[in-house]
Amino acid sequence: MNTVIIDSRLPRSVKDSLSADGFGVIEMPSWDKLQVPVSAHPDMLMFITGDTIITHTDYYKKAKTVFRLIISLGYKVILSDESISEKYPDDILFNCVQLDNFVFGKKSHASKYILDYADKSDKSFIDVKQGYSKCSVAKVNECAAITADTSMYRAMTEHGIDTLLISQGNITLTGYDCGFIGGCSGSFGNKMYFTGNIDLHPDAAKIKEFCRKHGKNAVSLSNEPLFDGGSLFFI
Repeated sequence: MNTVIIDSRLPRSVKDSLSADGFGVIEMPSWDKLQVPVSAHPDMLMFITGDTIITHTDYYKKAKTVFRLIISLGYKVILSDESISEKYPDDILFNCVQLDNFVFGKKSHASKYILDYADKSDKSFIDVKQGYSKCSVAKVNECAAITADTSMYRAMTEHGIDTLLISQGNITLTGYDCGFIGGCSGSFGNKMYFTGNIDLHPDAAKIKEFCRKHGKNAVSLSNEPLFDGGSLFFI
């Protein structure tokens, strides 16, 4: 069975939609080292590439039962003991996004294990201004992405990633002015999933057309406005 890693606090409607589409759902618990609204967001808690997950030693101890399940699916876990806290930019240790032969992130605060991965796998680490790199980018496939962040748009476009720039806002995240398009989405197979109703976004037509251009159908997982749930990590 294909599996998706999510914030345990996502609405039941989203969880049910994912289950109905054939996914096993792994729910990550909150971690008190991060701000409460993002404390169970997968894109704040881990970096996944291939069969490897990089996460923090302390969070692994808290969520050991969940990680044992992930390991049973064939994944290995690299543990970091680097400093992390709820205050930006000390909360972005794992918040990087891999596209094609690049890893985009704020290099000064990215985990040394992500930098090491990029170096050993011959991927270029692209230093960007946006600390919440993964949150701000909806990865459609290895060579296509969607973002509302102009600095990420420029960086990805300059490195050959076909990127759709959308308007800012229109994505909710409790405790913040707005959420991110990457945080409310995830891609698997020929589908691009959204936590909420993509048709309620003002750029819905552009987003759906861009997804179709890259062989993906946009799927709404609930009838609510889009909200940032910390990304959907399909494994």
